Amino acid sequence: MIQYSFILPWHKDDALFRRAVASVPVRDDVELLTVEDKERKGAGHARNEALAKVRGKWLIFIDSDDYFVADVLELLDRHRDGEADIVYFNQRAEMVCTGAPSSRVDDKTRLLAAYSGHQEQLDFYCRYCYPEPVGKMVRRELVERWNIRFDETSCANDYMFSVLCGLRAESVAFDPAVLYVLTEREGSVSHDYFESPVKVEDRLWVYLRVQKLFAANGIRLYPFSGMWMMCRKAGPGARAIAEEFRRRESLSRVYILWGCACRIIRKRLRIGVPFNA
Repeated sequence: MIQYSFILPWHKDDALFRRAVASVPVRDDVELLTVEDKERKGAGHARNEALAKVRGKWLIFIDSDDYFVADVLELLDRHRDGEADIVYFNQRAEMVCTGAPSSRVDDKTRLLAAYSGHQEQLDFYCRYCYPEPVGKMVRRELVERWNIRFDETSCANDYMFSVLCGLRAESVAFDPAVLYVLTEREGSVSHDYFESPVKVEDRLWVYLRVQKLFAANGIRLYPFSGMWMMCRKAGPGARAIAEEFRRRESLSRVYILWGCACRIIRKRLRIGVPFNA
């Protein structure tokens, strides 16, 4: 029986991709699905292709420029027969060229540590404020039962997937061990949120859908309002795109600014989770 399905989208066969592949453990109950993004449809499309073929009990995601820690199987094995639908782990980050520590996940690790003794806040943060699919083990039955798939956008394709998994999971768990190492480099999708009009549009579209999903389920988080304000601060290009998006979607400024005010007040009063996404 296959216990773990590792899913790795890629489009460039380079040293980083080969390192990512080498970090996936070899064992009889492990399968690795590498999906080449030949037509540059994005990681979301590639991951969806893999989801149609997986056989494992657990889904484990990896990006082509990242890698797993050496004891990845030991960490996964201690949760594989548990009741949680998702197990969240810590991560660390490093610069791709030098291997020097990166601050990319500092906010996440600091909050996870702060909430370690407060189960309700920890559960909330993991479910709704941990937007990447990596650094987790996700029960395949959960994804199949709710037909959860990735957005096929140029960026932020994993946000809705992660939130839907967190929303639908009956129970989740957190392991403070580091499972996954992210790398940071110039030119990566996550490095510059506002590098192209298409990516700005895609982020606004994804974040609006997530905010509406939160509202429909009584979750007081306002990611679209935050992204809209970030676009306005990023420069005239992103500001113009955000304003046109607002008009096209018939969103009032009151709706957006209300979300911004709620974010600020909740953060200042330390109500709920003071996250920055």
